[in-house]
Amino acid sequence: MTSNDMIPTALLSRKAVVYVRQSSQSQVLTNLESQRRQYDLVDVA
Repeated sequence: MTSNDMIPTALLSRKAVVYVRQSSQSQVLTNLESQRRQYDLVDVA
C-alpha cells in the first residue's frame, strides 16, 4: 500500500504551502545538505 492509497483524493488535489527556513546566514552557507533536503520537500508536496 502506498501513501496515496491512504490519502483521500480530495486532499491530494489540494495545493500545499512549504515554508523553508534556515536560522542564520551561516547555516545557509554551511548546511547545504539540509538546505537541499528542505527544498526537495517542495517537489514531494
